[in-house]
Amino acid sequence: MPCSLSDFYVQLPKVELHAHLNGSLSPATMRELVERKKATKPELANFRIPDSLEMESFFPLFKFIYQLTDDVESVRIAARNVIDEFARDGVKYLELRSTPRKNEETGMTKRTYLDAVLSVIEEPRQDIVVKFIISIDRRNTLEEAQEVVDLALDFRSRGIVAIDLCGDVHTGSFENLRPAFERAQANRFPVTLHFNEIKENMVEAPTLLSIRPNRLGHATYLDDYCRKTIYKENIPVEICMTSNLLCKTASTYEEHHIRELLNDKHPFILCTDDKGVFFSDLSNEYKLAGEAFKLTHEELFEISLRSIDAIFSDEKTKNGLKQQWFAWREDFKGF
Repeated sequence: MPCSLSDFYVQLPKVELHAHLNGSLSPATMRELVERKKATKPELANFRIPDSLEMESFFPLFKFIYQLTDDVESVRIAARNVIDEFARDGVKYLELRSTPRKNEETGMTKRTYLDAVLSVIEEPRQDIVVKFIISIDRRNTLEEAQEVVDLALDFRSRGIVAIDLCGDVHTGSFENLRPAFERAQANRFPVTLHFNEIKENMVEAPTLLSIRPNRLGHATYLDDYCRKTIYKENIPVEICMTSNLLCKTASTYEEHHIRELLNDKHPFILCTDDKGVFFSDLSNEYKLAGEAFKLTHEELFEISLRSIDAIFSDEKTKNGLKQQWFAWREDFKGF
């Protein structure tokens, strides 16, 4: 049966490789967590949860969300809802990411936080494959970064597939954390790095690229050296269009830096970053890219299909996903 225009973006099978757990909470999940916590934290009920994007509201929203996910059971609820929402949006393979967190008040440790997320990821599902990327925050000390690598090693068999560098782009230094990432690589963990999100980050780009990362997040600003290196090494870029516009690192969708990657046929993956906070799920990111660059449904299918090559999983998983994609295209050959 042919796929209608309105259904195409949701029904198109998709890969999501840059999704922060806490930033992906929908308003419905936020309200659910408020209900279970308001007896002990009544102030949470006073926070107005938006139902659509409000430019002045999304930074306070992050702080609010961290208060909602400060205990193990809330983390489980959040992870389960986020995964279910991605699945309903046509995502067939998801790499969720988060920095392990602790809260002395609730007794949550970094280990129990991670166990909570992974226990949900391990739940049986028919419609989506889920893996986990464990993040090191730029603000971490080297000792804290090494602790994250320890956790990755301890929990590896439960679906941790890579290490990420994330956090406030204005703080911290990758060079201070480099030994932790080198240790992760020595233990065969792929690495993805939030890269050149702002112009001020470009000074450390050669250092970041020197460890030969497997993927890069955003890569908003590229000078000649960065572009030449990234293209030569064929490093896929995780693209988050709405996030970049809202954070003012891109001025319009039509002028977004994905344009150069499209023109140069360099591998990239359309992603959401924080779908709950930015009110843009992955089907919407495909819609935005399609409209901004006048892409056909076949071209959007090919973008989604090529994204499979960038996942942090084995060839068997990749081949299985590609077969699923081709079967879908056969069923919807009318598009």
